[in-house]
Amino acid sequence: MTQNSITLWAVDPFADKRTQLKVAGHLKAFLRGSQIQIEPTSVLNPGELRLPPSKEDIKTRFQLAAQKAVDKITQGLKVPNLMKPSMVYCDNYSQRKSVETFLDFAQERKAELIALGTHSRTGVERWLFGSFAETLVLLSQVPLLIVNPKTHLSKPIKIVFFPTDLSDASKKGIEKLTPTLKRLKAKVILYHKIDYVIPETYSMIYRSDLYEKYLKDDEVRRKKTLEDWALNLKKQGVTAQVVIDDKPGFIPKSIVQAAKKHKSNLIALVSQTGTASATILGSITRQVVRTADCPIWSWHIKG
Repeated sequence: MTQNSITLWAVDPFADKRTQLKVAGHLKAFLRGSQIQIEPTSVLNPGELRLPPSKEDIKTRFQLAAQKAVDKITQGLKVPNLMKPSMVYCDNYSQRKSVETFLDFAQERKAELIALGTHSRTGVERWLFGSFAETLVLLSQVPLLIVNPKTHLSKPIKIVFFPTDLSDASKKGIEKLTPTLKRLKAKVILYHKIDYVIPETYSMIYRSDLYEKYLKDDEVRRKKTLEDWALNLKKQGVTAQVVIDDKPGFIPKSIVQAAKKHKSNLIALVSQTGTASATILGSITRQVVRTADCPIWSWHIKG
């Protein structure tokens, strides 16, 4: 992120104010030490309140009510470089169209980050109401800072948790992450989950001496790769810790548990665009967003 760039804070005028204020607090912590401007932005969709889009008088009242609600949320906030709120209206009832309208505005504003909260809905409720945040995860080429209602109160970001699959995209992700780590003076946890070990196969794998040797040798290679990354970060003035997880478990749950164990203030997730891995990691990101107790910084790397 450049010093003169703009961050869009996606404000839901009719959502729980506490979650909105959490987003502001975490955004303040994330942008500490920068001069990046923050523009609160709401995309208004008549479907949220079941309003007929053809009625201009109702639409106007809806916009005024939303503006009043956003003003109430943002006024008095002690957040540096906070701009006047913006409103973007979408006449289409589709949530996907609302997200696309918001992303069009982000492109127009040349935003380099979007910060938002999520309701963290699950099951039937999520199916009925959808999720603006999860749709953004799938569609946005702009990096996202995502906060769910379970996150702790904001504090200085001192530990950033970076799960990696050791791919080229992930290595590029570390390069993109480094300036932020230096600005925040934060330590990074380079976490790698050996994903071929899951509960159903764990006992069978370790019954074979030959396969067990292969796994141990493979783990050494992976650890060496991460140690090389950590050494390169050290040369740039960033402290890094390598963590290899070879215990049985599924990736999203393991990421959340490990991040909590290491008292992380932020989880950084990266995926590569244009490949199946982006879809897979998109799924992982959505699951992590629902359960993590710290913010998620998610972005795509072009392959």
